[in-house]
Amino acid sequence: MILVVDDDPTVRATIGRALAALGYGVREAADGYAALEVVRAEPLSLVILDYVMPGMDGAETARAIGSIDPELPIVFSTGHAALRALRAAAGEDVRVLEKPFTLDELDALLRERLAERRRARSA
Repeated sequence: MILVVDDDPTVRATIGRALAALGYGVREAADGYAALEVVRAEPLSLVILDYVMPGMDGAETARAIGSIDPELPIVFSTGHAALRALRAAAGEDVRVLEKPFTLDELDALLRERLAERRRARSA
């Protein structure tokens, strides 16, 4: 199950449809607070997290998710303008889908992150 967190309902639904087309189960959350409720309530494989959101931004949400499930992979989704701020907040090695992204880019990054999680769990 992949959680999509984005305050824009159109973006959230579009990413959700793309994930469903790739065969993933999808949950959606409109903000960081709702995302934390989902993370606490059910097992997830990965979170796709918008960086620029009102209230709790993506960096704050990621830190809170990490305190609940430190091994849950997070992929940030953001526009070019926020990329520098995101890297400053989360580090240079943060995984980012830069909007707009293609279905192939989404699929490749998710496969990579999920494979990393499987390898970490089996080590």
